[in-house]
Amino acid sequence: MLKKIAAGVLMAALIFTASGCALFGGGDEGLNENPLRTYDYSTMKLVQLEEPHEGQKTAVIETDAGTITAVLYPEYAPNTVQNFINRANEGYYNGKDIYCVLEKSIFMAGAFDDKRNSGATDDGQPIANEYTADLWPLKGAICSFSGRIGYGDSRFMVMNERELSDESMEQLREFRNKNDQALPEELLTAFREKGVVIDFAGAYTVFAQTIDGFDVIDRICSANVSGDLSIPDPPIYIKSVTIGEYHAQEQ
Repeated sequence: MLKKIAAGVLMAALIFTASGCALFGGGDEGLNENPLRTYDYSTMKLVQLEEPHEGQKTAVIETDAGTITAVLYPEYAPNTVQNFINRANEGYYNGKDIYCVLEKSIFMAGAFDDKRNSGATDDGQPIANEYTADLWPLKGAICSFSGRIGYGDSRFMVMNERELSDESMEQLREFRNKNDQALPEELLTAFREKGVVIDFAGAYTVFAQTIDGFDVIDRICSANVSGDLSIPDPPIYIKSVTIGEYHAQEQ
């Protein structure tokens, strides 16, 4: 049975990651240590840069601003993907508004209530983040969200990109995990060439990647916004989310 989850203050979790501490800091405020410090980068495989495979699960997100098509990654985030599929199949997202366009870097959708401070799962329990070194908040990535740091629900965030300054790139090059591994050059190249919201790395579950509709992401993230949650004005709504499969001959 579908249940909502009380989620606390929305912006608090976003401010936590926007500060940059999610990348370089250890655990605080009762949080687990950021997984970027424990990933084994020697086995990393950047699956978002690969072509979709035949039969891969997809989500077609129809909005007032256009259509976004994304591939899903149930092999990396099974619980998050299944919750998203369940909500999509029951029509939960139909008519939900897009809100919290944050610094033209991301937009959010999928809240349960008008105040956007709760989400939904099958059992009403938040879903623990499912971290992997193979998925990153590159442009077009879709991440789960809840007001409880370290967990997600029906709410999701679509990444646009945030400029990486020379100082930020230098910090990324200097970063070492607990085993003294640096971030692979392949990953840094992807950040530069594809775009990334680096503040969110290791802070949320990446469960999907846009393959078509990047212009729609740009359009939504460039919308005029108003209010404390930076909601698009005029509003932008999701018309439907349809789960399907990727077939190359249809592209």
